[in-house]
Amino acid sequence: MLLEMAGPEEITAIDELPAAPAVYALYGGRDGLAYVAYVGMARNLRTRIRQHLVTRDSSVTTGVSAVGLRPEYVTEVRWWEHQQFEDKAALGGAELVAFDILEPALRSRGGISADATSHYNDEGFKRTMKEIFGGQPTGKLRLPDVKTLLQEVLGRLSKLEKHIERMGI
Repeated sequence: MLLEMAGPEEITAIDELPAAPAVYALYGGRDGLAYVAYVGMARNLRTRIRQHLVTRDSSVTTGVSAVGLRPEYVTEVRWWEHQQFEDKAALGGAELVAFDILEPALRSRGGISADATSHYNDEGFKRTMKEIFGGQPTGKLRLPDVKTLLQEVLGRLSKLEKHIERMGI
């Protein structure tokens, strides 16, 4: 008997992201044209993604360098969790492996610790992480495009106008 592997958890709001350590990838483009724009690590995924996409105060979104991330073009967030990511050095080493596997246009600019490099250079650790990042993510957050948001807002306005009309206001 074959067991089907469960796909990644798909969520629709940043507040649904786990407050857990993770390696994440921000994607641009849609469907067959999607590409990895940025890869980073987070001790608290929800807080970090909020920094990138809502408050826009992460170093990669503030425009302090020649190359940066435009949050309005991010279409999807994928993340990977693993029990080893509770250890900061393992999380840093995993991020380095993710750079190799996912080949992002941008990489986080944080300093790489000697302990993270040690994890990255450990062949057993690297093999495990390659399996993780080469497989399904733990979850996905698909962000709506501007056209979809506008259609939703216009639809709601139309319903509101009809409701007001029926009330005779």
